[in-house]
Amino acid sequence: MALDAVQDHVAAARALAARLPQLIDESRRTAISLRGGLHGNRKVGPGSDFWQFRPYIPGDPTNQIDWRRSARGDHTFIRQTEWQASHNYWIWPVLSPSMYWSSSRSIPSKAERTLILSIALADLLIRNGETVGTFDGERTRITSVEHLEKLAHAMLATPHSIATSGMNMHPGRKHSVLVLGDFLEFADHGDQTRHALRSLGQSQNDGALVHILDPAEISPPFQGRVNFIDSQDNLIFKSEKFEDLADGFKQRAQKWRADVRDAARQNDWLCDQHVTSQSASPTLLALYQHLSERQNQGGSNGRGRPSLTQARTGSHDMQETS
Repeated sequence: MALDAVQDHVAAARALAARLPQLIDESRRTAISLRGGLHGNRKVGPGSDFWQFRPYIPGDPTNQIDWRRSARGDHTFIRQTEWQASHNYWIWPVLSPSMYWSSSRSIPSKAERTLILSIALADLLIRNGETVGTFDGERTRITSVEHLEKLAHAMLATPHSIATSGMNMHPGRKHSVLVLGDFLEFADHGDQTRHALRSLGQSQNDGALVHILDPAEISPPFQGRVNFIDSQDNLIFKSEKFEDLADGFKQRAQKWRADVRDAARQNDWLCDQHVTSQSASPTLLALYQHLSERQNQGGSNGRGRPSLTQARTGSHDMQETS
């Protein structure tokens, strides 16, 4: 039975890899739908994009004077460009066996939605002048959207477990690390998983955990006799009448989500939840805006970050009490 489960997982992974061109196209469409309303780094510095005019101050370089703007009035103006220094982002989609599950044929798997969010976020960041990489064996990094497909393939080759591989990840100092997954390994390897995530933030690295959930993991629709098996086909839960145990199931699931939030807080990282039955756009927009604003506030692990729920307008409220 365990061999059958492994083979099923491999088949699901291969099917996802075969669909990668379609997922990249969907990711690009999602990113394009958001790009029009996004802004850049919004800081003065070296760059080619115009930001604003300001009055000339004695001592300013004369080659920065905009003579056409100055000729329209009685004052001399400096033309300022927008700061475009590149920041490094590492995106790790943790495609564990449980990520290939979906509670309905009409709902994408957690793995599929995770890749769409990861690739779309990479697209937005790269177009804003950032460097994006992933934790495959080659530590692939790209700076051009022309290489987005290369990055997507590399994401498929990243480790499938935070607990067993997280300690071997070594992002550069003051880089940003984004980890997306269902984080079910907290149930079996909670301490090891938390320790691995903690190590990713030790070099003043900013970051985020994006908790990808199937709607059945929020509000289980099951009735009657229900058997739960793990990725190795081992029976872990059996119920003759699930309705009698639904409250206990929800409490355990709520604790699991609280454990993920606590792990993010230990690193002073963002924690967001995304449910696969909903649009990817609100999560993507809020995550991108948070990252951009965090960098503009002075870099990694700065305090006083904006609230994610404030950044996301019109979206569902996923706040819980642990």
